[in-house]
Amino acid sequence: MKFKFLRAFNLTTTLILLFSIFLFYIPDAISAPTDKIKVFFNDPPDTKNIDIELANFIDSASVSVIAHFYQINRQCVIDAFIRATKRLGSKNVKIITESKYYTSKKFVPFYAQLEAAGIVIVTDMSDGSKGSGECHNKFCVVDSKKVWTGSYNTTDNNTVKDHNNALILDSTDAAAIYTEEFSTMYDQLSFGSKKSPVRSKHKFSIDSVEVEIYFSPADDVNGIIAQYIRNAMTTISFVIFAFTDDNIEDALITRHKAGVLVRGMCDDLSAGGKSSGFYTLMNHDMNIKKDSNPRSQLHHKFIAFDHESDTNAVVITGSHNYTKAANTKNDENIVIIHDKYYAQLYFNEFAKLYGAPMIKIQDNAKSTGQLTNAAPATTQPVKLKSTSETEIKIINNPPKPNNQ
Repeated sequence: MKFKFLRAFNLTTTLILLFSIFLFYIPDAISAPTDKIKVFFNDPPDTKNIDIELANFIDSASVSVIAHFYQINRQCVIDAFIRATKRLGSKNVKIITESKYYTSKKFVPFYAQLEAAGIVIVTDMSDGSKGSGECHNKFCVVDSKKVWTGSYNTTDNNTVKDHNNALILDSTDAAAIYTEEFSTMYDQLSFGSKKSPVRSKHKFSIDSVEVEIYFSPADDVNGIIAQYIRNAMTTISFVIFAFTDDNIEDALITRHKAGVLVRGMCDDLSAGGKSSGFYTLMNHDMNIKKDSNPRSQLHHKFIAFDHESDTNAVVITGSHNYTKAANTKNDENIVIIHDKYYAQLYFNEFAKLYGAPMIKIQDNAKSTGQLTNAAPATTQPVKLKSTSETEIKIINNPPKPNNQ
C-alpha cells in the first residue's frame, strides 16, 4: 500500500513539475542582428514620430540630400530640406515628386517653400511630356551613405491618419542603388516605362543581413513578390493598400491550397473595387480581412514570410502596391530583407492590425525607431533617441484622405 502511494505521489509530482516548466517557459526573444537597419511604424493618430525621424535623417546630412517623394506637405520635413540647403547649398539638395501634386492647389504652397530656398524640383512632366504613371517612390538618400524608404508619404495624412512604415538602411551599397535610380529620373528625365532595366546591383549584405532592392517598372516587381510567395513554407502575412494583380493572387491561392497559413489585411477603400484581389481570396475561404475604419487608409505595402523560421524568414516592403499600374507604369521600389528579426517586426505590425497574437521580440533600440509620443511639427525638429517597437493599439482615425 505504501509503495503504491509513493509511486502515485512521485508520478503526480513529476507531472506537476513538467506542467510548470511548460507553463512558465518562454523562449528567449531574438535580438537585432545589426544596428544599420532601423524600422519605423506610426500608429494613427499617434505619429510615433515618423515625421520627426525623417526630419532628423535629413538633418544628419553633411554633404548631400536627394529625395523622391510622391507627395510633400509635412512642415517639419519641409523645414529639414530647407535647413539642408542652407547648410549644404541648394545644388546639393535635389527632389523629385509627382506632377499632379506639384501642380495641385493644396500642395503648391509647400513646394513653393522648397523652391524659394533654391531647391530644383523635378517631376515626371519635366521632360515636356504629359507624364508617365505615378511618381510613387518614397525614398531619401543622404551623403551617398544612408537610405530612407518605405510606404510613408511626407504628408499630414500619412503621418497622423494612415498606417505606414519606413526604414533606414545604413549602407553605401543601398545608397548607390537608390542614387542610380534617382539619377535616371532627375538627370536623364527618364520615368516609368522609359527607364532602362539595366541595374549595376540588386543584392548585397548589411552586416550579416542579406538585402535586395528592386524598382518598378523595369524589374517586374510583381513577379518577384509572387515568386517569394511561391517559396513560402509555413506562413504568409501581408498588409496592402491596393491589390489587383492576378499573378500574386494565384500565388497566394496556390500556397493556401498547399497548407501554408495565408493571412492578410487590405484597405477597405481599395478592397471595394471590382478588380480587387480581396474578394478573389475570400472566395477561396482564405483568412483575409479588410480595414474596418473608413476614415483612414491602411497604407502599408508589406508581406512577411515564414517569420518563425531561422533560415526562410523574409519581409518585403516599400512603395509598391500589388497592381498592374505599379508594375508596368509607376516609379516604385521594394526592399527585401532576409532575416527572422525583421520579418517578426513586420509580422507584429500585421498581427496588431489583424488581431493575431504578437511575437515576443527583444526590446532592442538599435533596430527600431521612435515609439515615444510624437512631438508637434515645428520649424526645428526635435532630436529623439530611437527606442523600440513594443505593444501597439488600434485607434479610430480621422477622415480618409485621397492618396496612395
